[in-house]
Amino acid sequence: MRFIKRNLITIVLVLSFLITLSLGAEDYYKLLGVSRDASDKDIRKAFKSLALKLHPDKNQDDPEADNKFSKIARAYEVLKNPEDRKHYDLYGDDEHNFKRPTYHSYSYYRDDFGLYDEDPLIITLTKADYDFNVHGDNKPWFINFYSPQCHHCHDLAPTWRKLSQEMEGIVQLAAVNCAEDWSLCNKMGIMAYPTLIFYEKEAHVDDGEHYQLDRTLDVMQEYIISKLNVEIEDIMGDDWKEEKRFNDGVLLFLCSCNDICHEDILKIKVSAAMEGIMPVGDLKNSNLCESHKSSSILFYENGQAHPIDGSDTKEIISNILEYLPNPTQITTEKFKTIREKLRNGDENPWLICFYVGSAVDLNLQIKRLSISIPNINVGMVHCGQFSSLCHSLHVSKYPTWGILKNGGAFEIHHGRDVLHEVRSFAKDGVKSTNFNALSPADFQNIIKSGDPWFIDFFAPWCPPCRSLMPELRRASLHFQPAQIQFGTIDCTMYSDLCAKEGIRSYPTTMIYNNSKTLHYHGSPSEHGIVEFIESVIDDGVIHLDGDTFLKVLRKVPTELWIVDFVAPWCGPCQKLTNEWRKLAKELSAFSEIKVGSVDCVAHNDLCSAQQIRSYPSIRLYPFGSKGLETVAMYNGHRDVMSMKRWVISFMPSLVESFTSEEFQQQVLTKKYVLPWLIDFYASWCSHCINFEPNFNIVARKLQGKVRCGKIDCDPENHFCRKQKISSYPTIMLYLSPNQRFEIDSQVPKEIISEVFKIMDQQGFKMRDEL
Repeated sequence: MRFIKRNLITIVLVLSFLITLSLGAEDYYKLLGVSRDASDKDIRKAFKSLALKLHPDKNQDDPEADNKFSKIARAYEVLKNPEDRKHYDLYGDDEHNFKRPTYHSYSYYRDDFGLYDEDPLIITLTKADYDFNVHGDNKPWFINFYSPQCHHCHDLAPTWRKLSQEMEGIVQLAAVNCAEDWSLCNKMGIMAYPTLIFYEKEAHVDDGEHYQLDRTLDVMQEYIISKLNVEIEDIMGDDWKEEKRFNDGVLLFLCSCNDICHEDILKIKVSAAMEGIMPVGDLKNSNLCESHKSSSILFYENGQAHPIDGSDTKEIISNILEYLPNPTQITTEKFKTIREKLRNGDENPWLICFYVGSAVDLNLQIKRLSISIPNINVGMVHCGQFSSLCHSLHVSKYPTWGILKNGGAFEIHHGRDVLHEVRSFAKDGVKSTNFNALSPADFQNIIKSGDPWFIDFFAPWCPPCRSLMPELRRASLHFQPAQIQFGTIDCTMYSDLCAKEGIRSYPTTMIYNNSKTLHYHGSPSEHGIVEFIESVIDDGVIHLDGDTFLKVLRKVPTELWIVDFVAPWCGPCQKLTNEWRKLAKELSAFSEIKVGSVDCVAHNDLCSAQQIRSYPSIRLYPFGSKGLETVAMYNGHRDVMSMKRWVISFMPSLVESFTSEEFQQQVLTKKYVLPWLIDFYASWCSHCINFEPNFNIVARKLQGKVRCGKIDCDPENHFCRKQKISSYPTIMLYLSPNQRFEIDSQVPKEIISEVFKIMDQQGFKMRDEL
């Protein structure tokens, strides 16, 4: 049935695509001349370039000018918005015949559209990626919120560009076009243009500081420098040469040794740029001062001192990096050899940069990476020379970063081409050897093998997808490949496969296990994913079919069965799935309770015979009855606590209910054969209601060793206050009328452990009450 459903989805999507074509729709990516995984910035640049060529104001003799421009304007309007773009990727544009886009004058696109789109050092942020870029970054951000119609914004632009050049590698300058992205500016409380906000390293989105000083280059640069927390170490004498931390290189300022000295602002900028790459220090009272009197900066490594010349930060940094090793150039044959060695465990993992053309800037970046990831080899592949290799690895834009892991798995980086992101990708990626980038052929092999896989269908341009990737990598570390493997499928590259699998949004995460397919709808976090997979691997749910349903038909009075009847396509059923697994796990303490599930698509005859008319249907076959002679229908909330409380209500309770008088007689005035564990609760307390089934579990587990009771402190308020009960629920262990201990937990396993621990510490002996 799963394949029939999949084929129906494919037919519907194909028909939808054909209808779209018949209406005259064009491929918006081709129309703008960009790839399907193009970034927002690439799309804006492409549209601006076309707008300046095709605008009707510039083509007044062309009767089709308005129509041509409307098409590219519509393409831009759809692709610039993540939700619209996602819908277009999956289904095409179903509005092109009904909604004619409006557009601005030629002068707007020439002078006002995207003031900073052409600047490679200034990132234009949008609502879709603002939080992703700024939150938790290990580099400061300085952001310019502007409007293209604001003349003060135009006046600031040359200074902002110059500042980005001066601060390259030290702080990331960015811009937000409030005319294009008003919702983001409104969310940030922008009231005037330009507004400048500064974020320190690893700041939260709400922690930005509004810049209130003069907007001159020098003042803004001094402000940034004041915000940098840079440590320049004082290095004395020559003993430091023996320290291991300086073996890989140290940058030394010699200001105290001679009269040649750079300004403090330059020292701080160089030190900030070298952070995480090598230590930086002020050298004093050293023999190097005498031997390098004409130098102001030295790069010292392996006993060699290299004078560093340069008049500005960029030149100095460039000269330092020249002394670092060049990256390895990798051929097709070398790539195959490396991969084979990794499969055999005879090689360290590799971070590889795939590029074309000049690689001067990339060389510098890779040298910095080589220092910061010492246990990972770094290399480069020229895709102009080795195009077949790049094509086989699905590398379609440049530069692209990828990692070859132990075991031979290969993964591509889909984030930004910036140092700290590539470094984090490499460090996290090489650990996650159980995480693979998949092709359609790989996917078909997975389906045929029936092995369990957790697969993420994503688009590289989608911010939530990029946020999920590191969480998936970390989640993969919790499992061996024999348990479950992890993979990703790029839906911009393999749109046909994603359409065939019925992918309707990004990211979509699913478990494939033999003929079963399970959607993950939980938290996009390492913890949520791990919890979900663990519940699937060992979920405790008995999956019933026509034959195994005989277990329910032949149920004995000492068993209780609870069964959910579901359909995989049903939304509420999908949401119930994870809660149902949690329920089975929670009830696993009771061997006499069985939790079952029936797939009514795969086993339609069974569900028809049971007269299942809606999904999901939850039925309980209680203790004391045989087979199906007694059944209870569940109509409450479908969360694990509500369902668990309902099931426990069908069990004979081992918890004795007390009034204050009964409590006095049973607990406070007798010698004990067994201790008493008492739940002080209030009937209006939601935590007490949620704890009740857990306390019943505790009572059953402690049967014969500890007696359990409860007292409702709502009607017995005066008595409970006399017992010094101040919050609900409160769990007390009474070893005698005058010897009691509070148990500070509501988890059954922890409560039981604490009870036995206290009894052991207090030397409690069971006594004969007579």
